[in-house]
Amino acid sequence: MFTPMSATRFSLALLLAAPVLGGCGDRYSTLPVPGVAAAPMPGLDASVASSSPEQAQRGMSDHTWFWTRGSGPAQIHYSTADGRDFVWLVGERRILAGQWRIDTNATASDQPLTQICLRYPGVRRQDLSDSWLCRPAGTMFGDMQEREAGDPLRFAGRTQAKFVLTHTPASLAEVEGRVAATPENLGY
Repeated sequence: MFTPMSATRFSLALLLAAPVLGGCGDRYSTLPVPGVAAAPMPGLDASVASSSPEQAQRGMSDHTWFWTRGSGPAQIHYSTADGRDFVWLVGERRILAGQWRIDTNATASDQPLTQICLRYPGVRRQDLSDSWLCRPAGTMFGDMQEREAGDPLRFAGRTQAKFVLTHTPASLAEVEGRVAATPENLGY
């Protein structure tokens, strides 16, 4: 049986323990506070800041990569070591030829920023242009769904794919399997 004194102590202890028992705060504690900066994203910040021109060059040279960002169709690229880029778009049979390069600019705070730039002469499509379009290298690598060394789809220098990708593939492996299973005599 509680005495008035122990009931008071119990109430005080419960009041002090409420934030711990209730999840350390109310449901509004994670909302942004006006005038308070957003929480840093160390992984993304480090990726953007640490992409040197040499690292970006190695990351792009002789790599196939899968891209689903942007407003246009999904893209599969092969970027050669000598600055050529070939892209196959979902919904198309044609393989577009372009170029890639590494560029370094200064940020607003005069820090060097390495960028990956792409262009496709004569092409004006969603997310592809005949002018150089540049993105921070760390962001570009972070946005790639997959990337692997070499040209496993064998479309460097080709103008036509073996077939039309009718939907966005789940992975590069899915596309590689379909390419390997398709006969060579289809004008590829």
